[in-house]
Amino acid sequence: MAEPFSFKYQLSTMAKERLDPSEIGVMIKLSIVNNAISLTAGEPSADIYPIEELKKAFSTIFEDTSLLAYAKEDFGLLNLREWITDRMKADGLAPEWVEPKNILLTNGAGEAIDLVAETLIDPGCTVLVEAPTFTETLLTFRKQGANCVGVPSDDDGIIPEEFEKIVKERGARFLYTIPNFQNPSGRTSPVERRVKILEIAAHYDIPVFEDDPYHYLSYDGEAPATYLSLAKDDKRVLHSNSFSKLVAPGVRCGWLVVPDAIIPHLNALRISAGLTRPAIVQQGLFNYLSATDFKARVAFLRDVYRVRRNGMTEAIKKYLRPLGIKTNYPRGGFFLWGEASSVGIDDIPAFARFAVEKKKVGIIPGSAFYTRDEAKNGRDAFRISFAKVDPQTADEGIRRLAEAFREYKK
Repeated sequence: MAEPFSFKYQLSTMAKERLDPSEIGVMIKLSIVNNAISLTAGEPSADIYPIEELKKAFSTIFEDTSLLAYAKEDFGLLNLREWITDRMKADGLAPEWVEPKNILLTNGAGEAIDLVAETLIDPGCTVLVEAPTFTETLLTFRKQGANCVGVPSDDDGIIPEEFEKIVKERGARFLYTIPNFQNPSGRTSPVERRVKILEIAAHYDIPVFEDDPYHYLSYDGEAPATYLSLAKDDKRVLHSNSFSKLVAPGVRCGWLVVPDAIIPHLNALRISAGLTRPAIVQQGLFNYLSATDFKARVAFLRDVYRVRRNGMTEAIKKYLRPLGIKTNYPRGGFFLWGEASSVGIDDIPAFARFAVEKKKVGIIPGSAFYTRDEAKNGRDAFRISFAKVDPQTADEGIRRLAEAFREYKK
């Protein structure tokens, strides 16, 4: 019997060489398979979805049958884009030039990242990212053929002097940054750094791609001003955000603020990727937002996640700090960053598998958040998510993690 067709001679370079399995996905699956306490997933928990409000918001959408046809508006439902524009300006996230025509509705922030990559990246070009940065973004940029280079960062995010040094030496197509409560590190860049980085970007004529999905999830005061607002009329900043963290990830709706100069290009790529996005979902989401006290919703989320953040940091203080393991204190978002060199860890992927299989607790290896050439920089680091973890579960999970650190390699 002939062997089934293998496609081995037909696979593209992209499929064969540019993509690796997501370490986040691998560890989430291992946590499930091993029935472990998962400190892996950076997503909201189902208990805080606004279920009843969404049921009501979506109950009337079929009354407008035009929503079932191909959408007529290039960038998505106008009502929702107007709501986003007004909200961003009211909260100081956007300068005056941003109008509904500059808001592109996307299939979550992930599609925004993909569209920017398709618009700005040519194979072999250099893209600068924070070191560390979000794994899935690295995969998206690599898929397009980018040479991703990590810019050294500290507790205040990207170090401006390092950014300028790299730009001088090799240039860059653009800088990608998650400036607020960064994934994976939980770090936030202060305004002074953002201003300096914008000055360097302007001097070397480089755009900035600001990914800001955690902006509203601040637990100790408000998040700093966005790059988008600080740049004012310069229009070199693309800004992405998402309703995944504010409403529910399953609504799959994010947005991208698009400067006028590249609206035609992004629109053409958007059409080639699937003609339209689901207007019926966008209408339901608009109905929900229109009937909701948004500030009250944000305050509720902050209160819930603040308790979870505090529970996790207390457990870390109780179990990991006596081992000499260093962690930071995020002022928002979903994540903490840890470094385990004090306990002799130099192969964090191997340790993470030991922890999930033997001690039933899942974490994400820090090496997953660096470029291929720089993965060694995360060999003793790890990411913890507190988003879905109540204080009691955090205590047990970190207790198990401490046991894993003590017993590994014994």
